[in-house]
Amino acid sequence: MKKFLLVFLSLILVLVIGFIVFIKFFDFNNYKPEIEKLARKYGNIEVKINGDLKVALSLKPTIEINDVNISMPDGQKIAQIGDAFVQFSILPLLKKEFEINFLETTDTNIFYNEKDSVLIRYLAADMDSMDEPINIKAQTTVEGIEIDGTGKISSLKKLKENNFNDIDINADFKAMGYNLNLVGILQGLQDNLSADATYKLEHKNNEINGRIQADLSGEIPYIKLDAESAKINAADFTNTTQKANNGWFVSSACAAEYISGTTIPYEYLNMFNLDANIDIKKLIVDAATTIQNLQAEIIIKNGVFKADIKNAETLGLNINGKVSLDSPKSRPYLNLNIKGNTFDLQKFTSPKSQKQSYIEWIIPSAAASSLMPNTTIPYQYLNYTNADINFTVKKLIVNPQIQLGNISGNASIKNGVFKADIKNILAGDGNISGTIKVDSKNQNAAAKLTGVNIILQSLDKDLAKPDYEIYVKSGGKTTAFVDVTTSGKNTDQYLANLSGKIIAFTDPSIVKIKSLERLQGNIIVQILQALKLNVVNKEMNMKCAVFRSDVQNGKMSFPKGIVFDANDLYLVADGDINLGNEKINLAIQPFSGKITDASISSLLGSLIKIKGTISNPQLAINQTATAKSVIGAIATAGAYNVGDMLLSADSSPCHTALIGTQYSEHFKQSKTVRSKVSNSYNNTQDMVKDIGKNLKDSAKEIGKGLKGLFK
Repeated sequence: MKKFLLVFLSLILVLVIGFIVFIKFFDFNNYKPEIEKLARKYGNIEVKINGDLKVALSLKPTIEINDVNISMPDGQKIAQIGDAFVQFSILPLLKKEFEINFLETTDTNIFYNEKDSVLIRYLAADMDSMDEPINIKAQTTVEGIEIDGTGKISSLKKLKENNFNDIDINADFKAMGYNLNLVGILQGLQDNLSADATYKLEHKNNEINGRIQADLSGEIPYIKLDAESAKINAADFTNTTQKANNGWFVSSACAAEYISGTTIPYEYLNMFNLDANIDIKKLIVDAATTIQNLQAEIIIKNGVFKADIKNAETLGLNINGKVSLDSPKSRPYLNLNIKGNTFDLQKFTSPKSQKQSYIEWIIPSAAASSLMPNTTIPYQYLNYTNADINFTVKKLIVNPQIQLGNISGNASIKNGVFKADIKNILAGDGNISGTIKVDSKNQNAAAKLTGVNIILQSLDKDLAKPDYEIYVKSGGKTTAFVDVTTSGKNTDQYLANLSGKIIAFTDPSIVKIKSLERLQGNIIVQILQALKLNVVNKEMNMKCAVFRSDVQNGKMSFPKGIVFDANDLYLVADGDINLGNEKINLAIQPFSGKITDASISSLLGSLIKIKGTISNPQLAINQTATAKSVIGAIATAGAYNVGDMLLSADSSPCHTALIGTQYSEHFKQSKTVRSKVSNSYNNTQDMVKDIGKNLKDSAKEIGKGLKGLFK
């Protein structure tokens, strides 16, 4: 018996050795054509094994295949496999079962269209038994994005029971700092492929979850998506997006980058159809901007993108409306309704600009260069989209001093042309309305705005403070009108090409000037400071004030167009300011009621010529130089009419300033002689005339007689 067992074992050993030798030296490559034929017959696919086909013998044999191309019968590529290893168990074969213990591929490309592919560097699967789920590990590259995945799919037994038609999936994927978990089922592998899963996407402190359903049976995949999130910080996604090749991994989180030049990927709209419902409680766009309760429905169908924004709350505004994106032949289109209780512009402006009151902007200031640096006009934004927007805002905060209300109107962008029709803006208990237009193709702009019954101290809170530099105690009713056009590529060209009219005037008011020294910013204030007029803590009955400028090609002309007419301060300015080269040529005639002594010196000192530039204004003619010129004129031409040199002491300067405008009759022309200031002016003027008439001595004697003027 013992001998028999030894012989039997020897025979088995010989058979095993023979089988091993057979496996070792048998060339399985001879069966490649048969394998390709079977794939064509049963899988309706073309398989081409270009490399070797080997079998490594062990208790768990391994099949190795190299360089395999898989394609559809029409030649469209499906996949290209670099290396594939399949390990299976021998014992289940006795029961006519094929059990895979391990499967691995490397350097595999799966093609999703003619040009693009997904590179699978490493894919492995293993299982302990037929009943256990199959463990999957993968390392994949998609257009430069590294994706690592782990998870489980249905057991081999369940796959067999479903004829390899359904797969249960529970998987995690990691890419570029993102973690994606999918739990669901993949159905219809043999016929109508579809998927139904819940998902959770995590990135840094952001989490999005919901349900995704997909139907892949048609020519164009269909996806239905629900997305919910308690909080998303867009900045976290923006930095990650920059690492992707095409920058569209999370396109909604990097709108600024997209607007600055990214081409809209219209071709993506033709890759799938989509129904998505979005519900994001808090979306942090940047440090200053947060969107609350964003609810939207997004539809992509046959290459057309549509978004229905149900609600979005940001910066005190409620936004709803529709967005559509069709094809490269048409621009994206927005149709939005914007309503708000309070919109704070301070979030978009510098602290410096917030502190400036309108007083500093009456005439361009010495700090004009810093206030308006040369900036390129961003016309390109008008070419990214077409839009119709209706807006109503109850309160608009411009800066701490100025708030506007009841803003309503509509705006549109069409083929690069922006138009805004402002129906109403409540400003200082008055109203502003008008239109604004910007044309990107012709690079020009126009604005026509009218403001009526604006109460200055209601418009600017500082002007209502008794301790402020200028305090409007009563009155303050102001009318403003702007009708200008301009063109150019940047703000410098806009200023140089500005044309039209700018008018503002204030009706009778009680005004108190506390101190001019604390006011900074505009030329008129600088001049009043230089004259050292005695207007500190002085309450004045202001008859009127006017700012009127006719603008032509950047040259602001003031035909006696700057007027402040009060009992203790009378000021008229005539001349021009060139916004193109910033040169100033102004004649300003201020009286502060101090020239009752009728001194020639005081009279001549009342005419100031302002030269230089906006950034560096200069007093071009001082008191002594003016006196010299008058004496010279008297000596050479006899009688001299000082009125030819000075501005006339108009008894109705506000009426004069508005001549030729639609407001020419707003201030009536006075028929009476001015009191105090006018009398002083006329008396002094007559005195100079008398000196000229009676003067018969030589120029030398004149100099001796009037030597006091040369101090």
